[in-house]
Amino acid sequence: MTGSPTENQNLLRKLRRMRILVIHPDDEDRIAFVAHLKRIGCQVEMMWPSPAALPEHADVVFFLLGPERDSNLISWMSTAEDTARIAIITFETPEILGELARLNVHGVISKPIRPFGVLAALTTAIGLSRHETTLKTRIKSLDDSLRSRRKVEQAVAILSETRKIDEQEAYKRLREKSQNSQTSIGEIADAIIAAHDV
Repeated sequence: MTGSPTENQNLLRKLRRMRILVIHPDDEDRIAFVAHLKRIGCQVEMMWPSPAALPEHADVVFFLLGPERDSNLISWMSTAEDTARIAIITFETPEILGELARLNVHGVISKPIRPFGVLAALTTAIGLSRHETTLKTRIKSLDDSLRSRRKVEQAVAILSETRKIDEQEAYKRLREKSQNSQTSIGEIADAIIAAHDV
């Protein structure tokens, strides 16, 4: 590992707190792979076949992606937003590559599973998953702000029309009402729109 000894220790400490689920048949590959993850210090749980729903406690999932479509895998994959997902593949067929893209995995390791590269795949997948979650949170916040802004503009137009004042004065009154009542300007706007609709 590169980086300072402290950074390396922090990274390993984080990995040791990770709860990892391995969805893979019980064979020699899985035995060796799980042993390697435990040597790193990870908390590992194993399942096979793929569950219908992903356990809530899983931070990282390694799953075998085969040529046949696994409906359980696809159902939980769409809801596993905060979970780093790493596919284990045997072949690089067009179908498998298409599934990797469609399932939006954060990392890939190939069979036979070798210890070299597992740590890199794990740390990269965790980083990508966290970055993706941060971006989704920001997008949701921006969407909420945009919706609120539209409501405020609508409420300003209503006030301007009903009170026969200009929009600047209407916005000022809206803001003052928000501050005096310690209520968000969006909630005040909602109330004005609802009252106007009635």
